[in-house]
Amino acid sequence: MERHSRRPPAPGKRIALLACMLAWHAAVAASDVLPVHLTGTWGTAASLHEGDAGQSQLHLDADGYGVMVGSTPRPTRIDGKDHEGPQVLAVIGFPLRATLDGTTLTARVVALDPKDAEKARRIEITCRHEATSPTLTCRGPGREPVVMRRFSETVPAEVARTLEQVRSVVRQDVRPAFSR
Repeated sequence: MERHSRRPPAPGKRIALLACMLAWHAAVAASDVLPVHLTGTWGTAASLHEGDAGQSQLHLDADGYGVMVGSTPRPTRIDGKDHEGPQVLAVIGFPLRATLDGTTLTARVVALDPKDAEKARRIEITCRHEATSPTLTCRGPGREPVVMRRFSETVPAEVARTLEQVRSVVRQDVRPAFSR
């Protein structure tokens, strides 16, 4: 008894199917995950350099990518005298990806280096949106809550450029293993 030979699908069909799957994935990944009332720039002050206390800012794009930035308090002299030199502040930030569930925004750090991926997965920042204020009250691991108000409906141009670079790194990292 002869077995029926099953003809494998043509290579072109496999490629077309793979292309459709990748296009669908890209379209889903590009869709907005945050409503317009949450995008833009949120902060404890209009500038990271305002006042004597440390400041925080959260920049969010509609696709959920964003940057959390913070500055240190102004330096003070131990002897209590006025500081006559430049008022140097340390400013540091990190990329994140946010999702919304009801009024709770959950942001996770985006690891740009694969060595940091495990540590980044454990870091979660939660923010509650209060529409009447409007404010975001955010809390990171082991931190006191920080209340931020909205300063802009969009992110600054330099943040937009940074987020494009973050998206590029993330896209490279999710490529199928056989294409690396």
